[in-house]
Formats: sequence, C-alpha cells, structure tokens
Amino acid sequence: MRCEDAAVAVSESIESELPMPKTAARHVDRCLRCQAEQAQYKKVFRGMSSLRSAEIDPGPQMVTEILQYLQSRSSRNPIQSAWDRHRVAYVAAVTATAAAATAAGAIALAARARRPAPA
Repeated sequence: MRCEDAAVAVSESIESELPMPKTAARHVDRCLRCQAEQAQYKKVFRGMSSLRSAEIDPGPQMVTEILQYLQSRSSRNPIQSAWDRHRVAYVAAVTATAAAATAAGAIALAARARRPAPA
C-alpha cells in the first residue's frame, strides 16, 4: 500500500470512528511518515470537534454596529431603500457569510494538514 492510500484510509477511519482496513493499518504500523500523518490528523480532528460545541457571544451591540457601519457606507438611493425594508435579512446574510467563511477556513486547514508531503 502506498502512503497516499494510507492517508485516505487514516482520515476516513478517524472521521467515521471506524477501524481502518487491515492493509492500511499494517502500513501505518510500519511507516513513520504515515504514523506522523495519523497523529497530526487526530490532533486536527480533535480541534475541529471542539469547535462544533464552541459558542461565540458576539455581544449585544454587534447587530447595531453592523447596521450603523453599513448605513454609513451607503447613500440614499433605491438600494438604501431596499436595505431599510429588508434590514433583518441582510444582517442574517452577513452573519451566515461570516460563519461560512469560518467553516471554509477550518476545512481548508484540515485539508492542508491531510495533504501528504512531497516525496
């Protein structure tokens, strides 16, 4: 088995919490590079798992500050009028975008950690 194949098996077994296939487990037992990969992946996975339950309190003023900033950056025009009518939807979109960006960054870090080192 190649290290690249073992890396995939390691990540899948850690994410699914199921045992690794025997051929991959034998390879990891003998390969220091794959053992290091497995240890690093476990560390990243634990960190990512702890983020699932983390609660971030933005404070009571966050929505107000976002609205004030956006209002100060725009001028009175049809877009401003739409903003005034749909303020809650825009704030929800900004919040969802920030959450998606955070998740994308975490996924990118995890994927970067999983990438095998060049031979």
